[in-house]
Amino acid sequence: MPQKLLSEYDKTVVASVEAVFKEISVIQQRQYSDEAPPDKVLFHYTSAEGLKGIIENNQLWATSAYYLNDSAEMFYGYNVLREVLDQWLSKNTRAEDSITLGLARQLRSSFDDLFEKRLLKPIYLTCFCEEDNLLSQWRAYGQSGGYSIGFRVLPKIGIFGERLTPEPNIYTCRWTKVEYERTKQVEICHNILDPIFASLDQPQVAQAIREVSQHPFVGYQKLLTATMDILLEEIVRFKSEAFKVEKEWRAVVRQREFLKQGTDDGGKTPVPVYFRTSHGMLVPYVKLVPWQPDKKLPLACIRSGPTLETTMATVAISMMLEKNKFSRVRVQGSGITLRY
Repeated sequence: MPQKLLSEYDKTVVASVEAVFKEISVIQQRQYSDEAPPDKVLFHYTSAEGLKGIIENNQLWATSAYYLNDSAEMFYGYNVLREVLDQWLSKNTRAEDSITLGLARQLRSSFDDLFEKRLLKPIYLTCFCEEDNLLSQWRAYGQSGGYSIGFRVLPKIGIFGERLTPEPNIYTCRWTKVEYERTKQVEICHNILDPIFASLDQPQVAQAIREVSQHPFVGYQKLLTATMDILLEEIVRFKSEAFKVEKEWRAVVRQREFLKQGTDDGGKTPVPVYFRTSHGMLVPYVKLVPWQPDKKLPLACIRSGPTLETTMATVAISMMLEKNKFSRVRVQGSGITLRY
């Protein structure tokens, strides 16, 4: 059957479906406005090698979310969403041909494909903390020592604003605060799903979706993709309450359905993905760079860890900052006593 021309679709029917997409867009904008970081400094913990690379190369690395130190983190959020969908499906009383029921089932199976069958969408993360002198973070680096780097942040609709940008031109970067409370995580899932399901339960909307199911911009597949997109935006920030002491924020780098980069060229330019080694494995990452080539990373301060000799560490850091033309960066030691 030949593809219908856009002009052949009933404009009134298309408008009914567009209202659902506007609902999804409102939900997404609420995500961005609610999760903007505080207008101060967030801290990235790293090793001596990591600190050296950040300063000398004037860039941050965002690591593939599926290769984090604890890869189970990504699956934690997926399991929360799966439980929410399973509970909804178990209580469903809608008819088998219900658009709402069909979408819920497809969301469940599609996320299963993403995670269980490893059909994974590229997601890259850089992790930060609200505090720069956390004992739990220092212990991760042991006797080899570590550093916390303070980055000035802008609360500009939840993204890096004019400070940093992803090198891949099809990706955008958004700040998101990690949510540790399980009941809140479930509530967030419902805050996305409930209004979308309520819209689809309206008979005229359900019928409109059936009539425009093959529409390239508001068809059923586009509806499924858009709903998955905003759910993925949330579950990537879910984490077990056991890690609550970390007070973590994440810079989430990925391709977003409703937030396109102005330089997106439709896939003509290959995505610049790099690889480092860790524990005998190759780990994919992308680069976060200053928004203008002549700018420096927005560094506010650097603190050396408690196992390092403060004076020696401070002098070396200051020398490296000066050599690489970073100015007005405060350098200090931890002050915590930590023995092994």
